[in-house]
Amino acid sequence: MPYRLLLVGGETTEQAAMASALRSEFDVDPCRLARQALERLEKGKPDLVLLDAQLDDVDGLLFLQAVRQTEAGRDLPAVVLAAKKTEESVVRAYDLGADDYLAKPVDPRELIVRIRAVLRRRFERAEHWGAPLSVGGVEIDPSQRLCVARGKPVFLQPREFELLEILMRKTGRVLTRAYLLETVWGMSPKAQTRAVDVMVSRVRRRLGRLGARIQTVSKLGYVFR
Repeated sequence: MPYRLLLVGGETTEQAAMASALRSEFDVDPCRLARQALERLEKGKPDLVLLDAQLDDVDGLLFLQAVRQTEAGRDLPAVVLAAKKTEESVVRAYDLGADDYLAKPVDPRELIVRIRAVLRRRFERAEHWGAPLSVGGVEIDPSQRLCVARGKPVFLQPREFELLEILMRKTGRVLTRAYLLETVWGMSPKAQTRAVDVMVSRVRRRLGRLGARIQTVSKLGYVFR
């Protein structure tokens, strides 16, 4: 059974062409407005939302923020398309929980490959969960996506969890930004983005005092002590 995609926004003819191309591999449900998308999110239970950064009725990233506050959309994979791709817009998108960010126009073949990669990281990885892990007061259970810090549950977005997990599993080893970009985001290690730094900052805040265990190594990357 094909994965279900909720395609939100985009100029009418552009959206129609994109939906047609994506239907070669996915079950696509297109809609124009954010309010329509929120209704279909609850009813249709899509596997991924493909979102234009500029919707007719609201800013696309504000819509993504609203999606993350719903039960159906809290962990939903999200790919954002935008007319312009700046460092600021990329960081903002990842900070709000985007899994990938692409500039338009995008080749349908590349888009399908990127969507496959996001879905594979999110769903097919479930067959290879690592064992629960406890390091220095922080505990994680990948099979249930649970994180506990000093006995208190910590809510993490899926990508935040993946970042913390890889840092903990390689405790004491310095992981470069390029390595984390490629491993956690599936992006080119040469990509010019502050996505890693933004996400590390968020994970630190969520862990409270134990966030200090994630240390910055100047000009290299990060290490979990």
